[in-house]
Order: sequence, then C-alpha cells, then structure tokens
Amino acid sequence: MASAAWGCVFQITSIDTMRAIKIPLAFISLSLVVGATAKADPLNGIGRFEKIASKCEYTVGDALKHKCRVVQMDRKTETLITVRFIGRGEIRGSSRHLIFVASASAQTMPLRCSSGRCTLAETTWIATLSSVAVSKFDELGLAEGLPQAWPVKGVCQLSKKKLRCKARANSGEIMTAEVNL
Repeated sequence: MASAAWGCVFQITSIDTMRAIKIPLAFISLSLVVGATAKADPLNGIGRFEKIASKCEYTVGDALKHKCRVVQMDRKTETLITVRFIGRGEIRGSSRHLIFVASASAQTMPLRCSSGRCTLAETTWIATLSSVAVSKFDELGLAEGLPQAWPVKGVCQLSKKKLRCKARANSGEIMTAEVNL
C-alpha cells in the first residue's frame, strides 16, 4: 500500500512539474531566438581596412624618412582606431611598423565594418592620439624584441583621401606619417 501511494504522489508531482516547466521553457526558447537574431554578427563595427600604399612615408624622431608600403586601420571599438604604417626593415623581408592609437566620436569614424572587414566610408576625419609604438619584425615575421611605445599628444587627419598623423612624445620626440589612400 505504501508503494502504491508513493507511486501516485510521484506521478502527480511529475505531471505538475511538467506543466509548470512548459511556460518558462517557451519564454526561454523565444528569448534565445530573439537574442540570436539581434546580434547575428559579433564582429559588426570592428575590423580592418588595409591598403597597399602608392605614396607613403613616416619619420620617428630625427631619423630619415622611411617609405611604407602598407597602411592598416583597425577599428577596435566604436571610438578607437589604430593606424599602422608598415615599411621595409633593414634586412630583406623584414619590416618596421609605426602604430598610432587614435580616438574620436563614433559618429565621425571613417570606417564601416562588417564581419571583420572595413571600408573607408568617410572622406574627412580627425582623431586625437594617445600613444605611438614602433615595432620591428625579422624576415620570418618574428618580433625583434619588445615594441617601443610612447604616450603622445597629437592628431590623425583624413582629408581628400590623404591620411596624416603627427604626434609629440613627452620626451619631445616627434613622429609623423602620411599616406595617399
């Protein structure tokens, strides 16, 4: 008799539990579907614009002008872009990178990105620089030591398909770069 009573209680409890779970499961399922469609592309708004440059040069401090062959603009967030000027290193196959970290309001961002790829959408843009770094890579693409980095004051400007960046480090060193896009 005790086992029959236990079986009856178990069945009622199981049925009540199933009825109680149906409504929350429906809401959970719906929220998962709605949430998935709202953020279908997690890389939307971030990505890279890259161009092989026809006229590109940069200087670091009092050094001679260096030619660069590639410019990359990486949109990291709604308001942050890194601008990288890539030139040849001292040894064939090696490279030297000058990287400016720029911030501007989201409304003025020059890049439109989707799925990690960006296009240059604006013809004019100005951004405030916070730091600059120089890094070197050997002919195998391996870093040659740690990058040199400086906090800076300066700007990057895009106007008529010409991008110019100029920064002054706290030590007084001046870094400049210019490219026709």
